[in-house]
Amino acid sequence: MAVFAAAAIVVAGSSTGVGAAPSAAGSLDLASVLPSVRYLVQTFGVSEREALRRLELQRDAAGLDERLRRDAGAEYGGMRIDQEAGGVLVVSMTKPAAAEPFLAGLDRAHVRTDRVGYSLADLTKARDRIAAQVGTGSDAIYLPAVSEAENRVVVWERDWVAKEKGLSATGSTTDAVRRAVSGEPAVVRTLVKPIPLASTPDVDWGFCHPLYCTDYGPMRGGLRLDMKRDNGTWGGCTSAFNLRSTGGGFPGKAWVLTAGHCMATKTNNTPTQHNGFDVLAQHGIEKNSYPYDYAALPYVDTATATAWLDSQTGRNRVLTYCRNGGLDSDGDTPCGQQATSVDEYITGVRGLAQVRAGSVVCATGSGSSAVNYPDSVDSGAGVDYLVGTRCGRVLSTDVGINTDLCARAGDSGGPLFSQVDHTALGILEGSQQSRSGACQSGELNNYVPIDTITTDLSARVAAQGSVFSVITTSTG
Repeated sequence: MAVFAAAAIVVAGSSTGVGAAPSAAGSLDLASVLPSVRYLVQTFGVSEREALRRLELQRDAAGLDERLRRDAGAEYGGMRIDQEAGGVLVVSMTKPAAAEPFLAGLDRAHVRTDRVGYSLADLTKARDRIAAQVGTGSDAIYLPAVSEAENRVVVWERDWVAKEKGLSATGSTTDAVRRAVSGEPAVVRTLVKPIPLASTPDVDWGFCHPLYCTDYGPMRGGLRLDMKRDNGTWGGCTSAFNLRSTGGGFPGKAWVLTAGHCMATKTNNTPTQHNGFDVLAQHGIEKNSYPYDYAALPYVDTATATAWLDSQTGRNRVLTYCRNGGLDSDGDTPCGQQATSVDEYITGVRGLAQVRAGSVVCATGSGSSAVNYPDSVDSGAGVDYLVGTRCGRVLSTDVGINTDLCARAGDSGGPLFSQVDHTALGILEGSQQSRSGACQSGELNNYVPIDTITTDLSARVAAQGSVFSVITTSTG
C-alpha cells in the first residue's frame, strides 16, 4: 500500500487551536463524534478541544472542495489534512493565489496552500484518455486512477485478473499501456491485492450487539453475517449498509451490502444467517475482483424483509460498539465509551474523489474468536480480538481507501464511515498483512469505495436496469 507521508510544516497558528476562527458551520457536538475525538487525542496527544477543531476543519473542507471543483476547477489540485503537522488543511493549486477568495470564514491559521503542476480537472481528463485505451471496470487488468497525493495518474495493474482469465502480460499489451501513458502525467504500478478478511445460536445480551442483534431494531451496518461453506463449516463476514434499488426489475427492493469474496466458492444456497436466524440469501448480485468486491444480498423472503427492515424506522443506521483499551487495542485504535451500543445514522455518501488523506474515519467489524465468544461462529479473528468499532485515519487513496484501522478475519464487508458528516465511505476488503488476535501497531487495511460499488452494481445486467443506493434516511 502506498502511504503518503506529508512533509508540510505549519506556517501559522498553533496545534492547540487557541484563538482559531470559529468554524463556518458551527461547533460539532462532542458526544456525536466522541470515538473520532478519542482517536485524535490518543494518537496525536492533543486536547479534546483541539481534536474537535480538527474534525470541524475536516467537515468544512468538504464544502470547500465542492466550491473549488465548481468555481476554480482549472487551478484546483485537491486537498489533504496533515494531522502530523498540527491538523492543517493543505489545499493544492496550480496557482495558489486562486484559492484565497475561497478561504474566507475558515480556520485560516490552519489552512495552507501548495503549488502543484496539474489540476484535478486536467488529471481526470488524462485518466479518461488512458482508460479509453487500456479499459476500465471490474474485468479490466489495468485501472487508471487519479492520485491527488502524487498529482498524477497511476495506472494500476491487477495481475491476478490476468491470471484468472488465463492471460499474461504480452509484449503487445505492455506496449499498448506504454503508449497510453506516453506524454501523460502518469505512471504504471502493480496493485497489491489485499488479503480478504472473511471469516449461531440465538443469543440475547439485552441490546444490539454486533454478534447478537435479533429483535433490537432494523438491520444495520456492523452486524455479523454467517455463511455456510460447501464443506459444512461456517464462516463470518460483516454487514455494511442497507441498500434500496429503484426502477428496473427490482423497484423498491431492500438489500444488504457486504463483501463479494464472502460468497465466493459457496454453492450450497444455505441462507445467510445472523445470530442463528435465516435472514438473507446466500447469493445476490455480487463481484469478487478488488476494488470491485461487493455483494448486494436480498432478504430470504418478503416477510423477512418486512420484519428486519421495512416495518421499522432508522433504516439508515450503522452500529458503533467501541472496544478500545484492554487486550485488543493500542494507541492507533482508540474509539470511545467501552462496550456501549450506539447507532450512527448515515445521511449521505462520499465517493472516492471526496475522501481526503488525513481524515478521521471509523469502521465496525464482527470478527471474533470462539475463545472470546463461545456462543458464536468463529470467524478466524484470533484470540483476544474483540468485535466492535475502531477509528483511525485515511492514509492514502488509489483505487481503494487505505487506512490505519485495525481489522481481522470476519470484519470483511463491514462499513467505513465518517462521524463528522455521517457519510458512508466504503466497505472492508482486507489487508496486506497477515495478522490475527489483538490489534498491533502499524495496522493497514483497505476499503472498497462506496461509489465504485453502487456505480458498478447499477450497471450490471443482473441489476435489470435498477439503480442501487445506500439508504440515507430513516424511512428510505
